[in-house]
Amino acid sequence: MTYLIVKLIHMFSVFIYAGFLFTDNLFLARIKNDLSCEEHSKVREYFMQYVRKVVPKALIVAVLSGLYLFHIHFGSIDDNGLSNYQILLGIKAFLGLWLGLRGVLQVFFKIQPLVFKSHIFPFILVVMIIFLSQTMLHV
Repeated sequence: MTYLIVKLIHMFSVFIYAGFLFTDNLFLARIKNDLSCEEHSKVREYFMQYVRKVVPKALIVAVLSGLYLFHIHFGSIDDNGLSNYQILLGIKAFLGLWLGLRGVLQVFFKIQPLVFKSHIFPFILVVMIIFLSQTMLHV
């Protein structure tokens, strides 16, 4: 029962974080073409007021619940080495931890990333994690 609850919490928190990245990259970035710079800044700041309250916490919950799920699913390493499933799960975990570390440093410690300052790169990583999640089931 604990596993199911943690998995549902993980999925919900990932939906919040990924939903923000999808909205920011696919919609808010395109609104810039239709609005003046001042109007776009106001719209984006209004949106970000709500995002700052929820998304960083959802990201932390996603990382912590993901670590628990990683622990449950990784299993033991055979004499033959890592299985394809374990390799893909490891890559997925690394990308998720990178996103989590980046988010915590940026939001809670005000350390801005040296590279990839926009949300495009995290968006790409989230899409990669989604594809890894789906291919892991078939290896």
